[in-house]
Amino acid sequence: MATSISFSDQIINLVLLGRKGSGKSRTGNTILGSKEAFKFGYQIENKSYAIERATRFDRHLSVIDTPGMNNFLPEESVKLRRYISEMADENVIYLLCIKIGRFTEQENILIEQYIRYIGQDFEKRTIVIFTHLDEWISDCQDQGILEPKFEDFIATLEKNSIGLLEKFDMRYISLNNRKSGNDEIVKQIICMAEELTQQSSVLRPVTHHQCELEVESRSILCCNFM
Repeated sequence: MATSISFSDQIINLVLLGRKGSGKSRTGNTILGSKEAFKFGYQIENKSYAIERATRFDRHLSVIDTPGMNNFLPEESVKLRRYISEMADENVIYLLCIKIGRFTEQENILIEQYIRYIGQDFEKRTIVIFTHLDEWISDCQDQGILEPKFEDFIATLEKNSIGLLEKFDMRYISLNNRKSGNDEIVKQIICMAEELTQQSSVLRPVTHHQCELEVESRSILCCNFM
């Protein structure tokens, strides 16, 4: 049996990545439990790096929002690393935000750039957040699919996209940032981030399904939320 250890004093460092309009800032706000932590859309003209901190479910969170971009080039990697080193612990977890229904070749190229310029460590420390769940459900219902299931969307992805998700050990979560009461989803994200942070002592891959079960049962160490 694993020895009980408290991680409540540790800071979980999260970095939001993705294209403009991918829902990064809203996702950060959902995780932080505040609608006003990060500004987005018409509220800003030129997006820059920003960091906000909060304590949720007895976990200390440090969340970095980044500019949305269609290409992640070497110079952007330098800027990102510099900001992280100045503002947070370099032991970070990346939250890659992708709008549901827009997992296109452009997203595939951007992900490959993240892997190339951030490094292979990116694959081991990334959780994919599929955003705009509400819009996807509405589109499905307009097409006569009254009770769409997110796993059906995953099943429609092309081989290249599935291959990229597999590089992240199929760590993904769907999220509706406009919905109130996202606590269980946030707990799943924190759970995955916690386990990835401890990856050196974790012998099994961390998946979204694993943490979903852990949050439900409260039986796994990292998911003993208050």
